[in-house]
Amino acid sequence: MSKWTLLLATLLVTGALAPLQAQEFRVELFSGKRVSALTLTAGAEPVQICDARGKPHCLVLKPRETARCLASPTRLRCTCDEKAEEFRTGSFTSSAPFRLAIALAGPRESDSHPSVTLRAAEVSGDRSRFRVIARVDLETYVGGVVAGEAATLKSPAALAAMAILARTWALRSRGRHQAQGFDFCSLTHCQFFRLPSETGSEPSPVAEAVAGTTGLVLKYRGELIDAYYCAHCGGVTEAAGDVWPDRAAPYLRSVSDPYCTRSEQAFWQQSLPLKTVRGILSTRLGVRLDGSLRALEVEQKSASGRVRSLRLVGSSTRQIDANEFRYAVNRQLGWNTLKSNLYTLEQRDRRLIFTGRGLGHGVGLCQAGAEQMGQMGLAYEKILAHYFPGAAIEELGASRAERILSSEHFELVFPPSQEPWVQETLETLEKSRRGLESRARALPAKVRVRTWETTAEFMRASGQPGWVAASNDGRTIQLQPLSTLKRKGILNATLRHELTHLVEHRLRAPQVPHWFEEGLVLLLTGEQPAAGAASSYSGRSLEESVSHPRSEAEMTAAYARALARVRDLARQRGASALWEVLQHPTADALRWFAGQQ
Repeated sequence: MSKWTLLLATLLVTGALAPLQAQEFRVELFSGKRVSALTLTAGAEPVQICDARGKPHCLVLKPRETARCLASPTRLRCTCDEKAEEFRTGSFTSSAPFRLAIALAGPRESDSHPSVTLRAAEVSGDRSRFRVIARVDLETYVGGVVAGEAATLKSPAALAAMAILARTWALRSRGRHQAQGFDFCSLTHCQFFRLPSETGSEPSPVAEAVAGTTGLVLKYRGELIDAYYCAHCGGVTEAAGDVWPDRAAPYLRSVSDPYCTRSEQAFWQQSLPLKTVRGILSTRLGVRLDGSLRALEVEQKSASGRVRSLRLVGSSTRQIDANEFRYAVNRQLGWNTLKSNLYTLEQRDRRLIFTGRGLGHGVGLCQAGAEQMGQMGLAYEKILAHYFPGAAIEELGASRAERILSSEHFELVFPPSQEPWVQETLETLEKSRRGLESRARALPAKVRVRTWETTAEFMRASGQPGWVAASNDGRTIQLQPLSTLKRKGILNATLRHELTHLVEHRLRAPQVPHWFEEGLVLLLTGEQPAAGAASSYSGRSLEESVSHPRSEAEMTAAYARALARVRDLARQRGASALWEVLQHPTADALRWFAGQQ
């Protein structure tokens, strides 16, 4: 029996098919830091330090008692008075909050991390350093994120809006670090998370915002949204699809923001020598120029006015992605050197002058604008409606009938009526993932899969017509009722199809058309559209028919045409070359795409 199957069996026997919101979150504290020692101080109740793995044994701290823990290459050694115990992995638990103070290996950082207050944590020692994982409930995690990500906000309404977004993001993105044994890190890679160092007698504004929105999330057509936010949008937000093509969504379109322009961060300017920029291009992006860099020019902008690509001018010209350029500059010179891609660019002598607005990617909620809206007396409902048009605030209680079950790499959300087909679904997904071999590394550590009670619910949530079996947004797979797919004899084929799509979708270069992705899926999975389907030509372009088919017949015909074209390319270049075309299309490949329409 495999590891994940054993987990499944255990959950079924114990009845641990819990509502989504009842789950515990595992958060790595002090991410990226070298923690060399820990000091625990018990609160009003004892703290048990036990071995989470191996032979059970514990060291118990009495109320107000202190223990110090050090890491050895393979063990964790904790000492209290004259008592000492060694653990493979320490589990710290108490019925009352206790204090955990740390020492860092880097002496200049020792004072930057005060103690934190916890109720449960796991600590492992490896090569004289610690990994500290806090176990927290949803609302505690939300509070830590709002404290970390929105520390500058003062308006109760803006803080409440941030709490709803943090909660939505946590539930949608749980398991980002599943391979490392926890759900989220405490850095901005996930959401910046900061536990309070001590509790006061009066609730903080953050605590009030979290308590006042408990259980509220933001959804679009019944599905949790991608809850993006930025520090300052510069007067207009960015459409998600213009930053991350696989994250395009109706509720993440560009909207005007007249509120944030009143803040101090609205405008900025930066001057960089061409020589410095040339060095950054070489060391950070691997761009080799023959001779000097004579100019850097804006080549393409998005609809919001943000720079999408730049043109390097030397002895020859070359295009570079504006995001890659900004990240490279900021890694070299400091993270606020180029604050956003919303800028104009001019050259004076041998210097580049960037004149810009905003801070961050600009997608979703603008914290500066939300703060101004709150100060004007607008409620958090109005703030969220402005930045996420079409999305709705809902209570988690509305989803209590749902169940969630996990395998090693998949998390399946389903209504109780679909339980008879859950195990087969997870088994097929795991088998399909193994079949994708090394390319499965492109998938999230935990892929979320969701099925529905009825076809009508699937249609409302996915926005797809009833003749579509499944859909995905680059991270989550949505399925028609498992019972329906099973009855039609297409459950396993649909799962293989969508998982292959998910991998290709995350690897596909922006210039590669959707129809090529679809045709490659069909070729890899061995699926064959109905005989004669290709003759049902709709008169629209292949890309239009694949991306937005108007009928099942048009979709089937477009799929057959896409498969035929991909199969032709496989005959010309070999099947092994298709993945390279998908990820890194050459100029010849792009001309071939254009000729296939």
